[in-house]
Amino acid sequence: MLIPSSQKAGVAMSKIAKGTPTKEFFVGMLTRDIELSDAILDLLDNCLDGVVRQKKNIDKRSAANYYADYYSHITIDHNSFTIEDNCGGIPIEIAEKYAFRMGRSADKIDDLPTVGIYGIGMKRAIFKIGKSASVITRNNNTLYKVTIPLNWASSEDTWDFSIEEMENKEELQDGGTRVEIENINEGIVENWNTEDKLNTFIDRLIKSIQESYSFIIQKGFHIEINKRPVSSLPLQLLMADIDKGEGIKPFLYKQTFGDVSVSLAVGFYAPPPSPEDIDDENELRRSSSGAGWTIVCNDRVILYNDKSHLTGWGEAGVPQYHTQFIGIRGIVIFESNNPKNLPMTTTKRGIDTSSNIYAAVKDQMRKGLKMFTDYTNRWKGQNAKERTFSTVAKSTPIEVLVRTQEEIEKIAPVKFRKNHGGIVFNPELPKPPNDKPYKIIRFSKGTEEILDIVEYFFHDRTHPISPSEIGEKCFEYVLDKAQHKEGE
Repeated sequence: MLIPSSQKAGVAMSKIAKGTPTKEFFVGMLTRDIELSDAILDLLDNCLDGVVRQKKNIDKRSAANYYADYYSHITIDHNSFTIEDNCGGIPIEIAEKYAFRMGRSADKIDDLPTVGIYGIGMKRAIFKIGKSASVITRNNNTLYKVTIPLNWASSEDTWDFSIEEMENKEELQDGGTRVEIENINEGIVENWNTEDKLNTFIDRLIKSIQESYSFIIQKGFHIEINKRPVSSLPLQLLMADIDKGEGIKPFLYKQTFGDVSVSLAVGFYAPPPSPEDIDDENELRRSSSGAGWTIVCNDRVILYNDKSHLTGWGEAGVPQYHTQFIGIRGIVIFESNNPKNLPMTTTKRGIDTSSNIYAAVKDQMRKGLKMFTDYTNRWKGQNAKERTFSTVAKSTPIEVLVRTQEEIEKIAPVKFRKNHGGIVFNPELPKPPNDKPYKIIRFSKGTEEILDIVEYFFHDRTHPISPSEIGEKCFEYVLDKAQHKEGE
């Protein structure tokens, strides 16, 4: 019997078990857990990162119109999706080494306050929307095209894409990128296959962009979807126009953790609600949509008006969100030239709760939040007196309240003090004229019964008095009788 020479030498036959993923599996996992609108936001993030690369020598924290003259135009029809910008394009060396890889290399590409972290945003968005695409970009007068062919994901050939240099003086003259996606995925095209569906989708997308990019739009960036401009949703807080004495002012906090700078502001954006505003929790006269915490990382909103435990509600002595707190709003801005240190998830639509930096900041969020929930509770039942303060305070743009200490103190009646490695402004909020405890009395009665009481007091069932006011009048009527009886 002949024995193989390899076995004679005591060496086993060499074989390989393949460990590389299939393209279809990789693409499927990459796109599975991201919403379509979030994928489109990833493409917008690439535009904004291009602006940051263009303006790398300018501090965007101090430049009020940092994104002025830059734009991104999105065009959606039943068969294709296109996004075009003038944000400087993709440098060809980045295209060759990083931009089209399925994940970012460990090599540090730049030292800039971008929001791209893992190098998957553009590819994930493309494959979420369609099966083929072309990326045309001009950077420093170099124009080239990268094509993702229709059969790329189903083929196990090379993972690479060819770069085709182009000669066209008219194409993307100002420097920028155009991504054209075709062969739209079946599940996606269902959102666009009729005019009504397409318009409904665009409405939702505009709202999502407004929530995520208001800061950027306010700094000059122009976004259009099918030629419809997207406006910002300005964030403001009430600030008393006085240097001394009582008045409504926000709680402010600033600190730097390594290469991450943090600015925080929380306060009232509207007066605390009156009993008329919350006669019935299910029939709010005022909307709660403006309340809660907004979290921003490198100008990108990753959490908008949150009212959950993620932002401190219902924790450490802070009450859970309730309609009586609809006037409270807060914002936290994280900035870093190393976006991996920012407390955001890979989709940039949520908080990384394991972040030590966020845990430290959250303590300050709860501190500031409790200050204004306590204020609301102290003034219950005395809304008329309270509004002598809240209605005279001026709405101040939040971007004013997150500038440098020197800039804020120069234009606003605040004075920071040192606080555990950071600085803080603790406002002295107005207090009720006495310490008598107050309770809210709330109950429901039939409409006709209420009108009977109105007629009893005013001899007119059509008298324009609110249910809460008639309830208060009944209480005062009985209280007067009870107090006079005690004095007999």
